Amino acid sequence: MKSLKEKAYEQIKEMIVSGKLKSNERIDEEVLTALLKVSRTPIREAINQLKQEDWINIIPRKGIFVSNISLKEIKDVFQIRTHFEPIILEMAFEQLNKDELIELKNGFLDFINKKEHSNQDNLNFDYLDNSFHSLILKNCNNNFIIKMMKNIYEHNMRIRTLSSQPKSRRINASKEHIKIIDAILENNLQKAIKELKYHNLKAKEGFFNSFID
Repeated sequence: MKSLKEKAYEQIKEMIVSGKLKSNERIDEEVLTALLKVSRTPIREAINQLKQEDWINIIPRKGIFVSNISLKEIKDVFQIRTHFEPIILEMAFEQLNKDELIELKNGFLDFINKKEHSNQDNLNFDYLDNSFHSLILKNCNNNFIIKMMKNIYEHNMRIRTLSSQPKSRRINASKEHIKIIDAILENNLQKAIKELKYHNLKAKEGFFNSFID
């Protein structure tokens, strides 16, 4: 069973990742205590952990604030993804379930083939994106890497949630995912790594352009 601190930590982080708590927004401990129905102690413990993971900033005599997304944060996230994801894919390659990959591929194809995309369609794409990278990650069977990359992916999710990328980028990202999946289904590791590196490059460019604009 999760402790009150763990529950508070997960709930506050979800509010940040989803954008319910905005960048640079001041966090009021009393409001969180009432909202999450827990005492001050687990809230403060959760806040200390979130600070260590760069979700929030504590400024003396001013308060607690949601961290801002900077171009450096995007660069740092993709520096890790670019270097580690090909290694993770290689570690997971033989364990990947083909049926799960085909299901994800069909989901990306459905997204591409839709003429109009609703907010729910975009949320479905986000779910597919997260599921694809999580599938590879969990199959690497290394708990230290999984723990590290889970934090990276959560920061990546927040960046994506707050970015204003055009429809064309989501469609292109779907095509990039399909190329990676096809290479895995063909049992071609080097091609899959090549397509994964290209996908990370285009994703980084898309986020950079979104926040610069």
